[in-house]
Amino acid sequence: MIYKSNRYFRIWAYTASHSSLLLRSNMLYSDHDDYSPENSFNVDIEIWDVTYIGIPVFINNIEIKEIAIDSLPLDIDKNLCKFDRKIFEISAHNKKYYIISGGLLIATNHWDKEDRIFDNHLNLQHDKIIFSTNAN
Repeated sequence: MIYKSNRYFRIWAYTASHSSLLLRSNMLYSDHDDYSPENSFNVDIEIWDVTYIGIPVFINNIEIKEIAIDSLPLDIDKNLCKFDRKIFEISAHNKKYYIISGGLLIATNHWDKEDRIFDNHLNLQHDKIIFSTNAN
């Protein structure tokens, strides 16, 4: 397992021209009812070199793991895995979703509306890197 969270994530940005996807769990501010130290920061899942996205727009209680091509469902074209792409299985509420990509980075930050994918702010530095498959 790469990552597990009970936080609420949504597709925050996708750029077809750069094949980049960002899933974000937004931070809450102290004036929100559900505020706690555990949700006082964003969690960003940055995914690059994306060839397949099969997830809902909103998702929570996730578990992410990398799987082998043999475990990919038969209805997903295995040719999308060329060039050493990785297959990420995201489980939530007893359902499985898939993303095929070059890699992913999971990190925390305190950015308000900025992100490194949609706004092309690659110079933005995350507060903490939780997991990274490789450099992007």
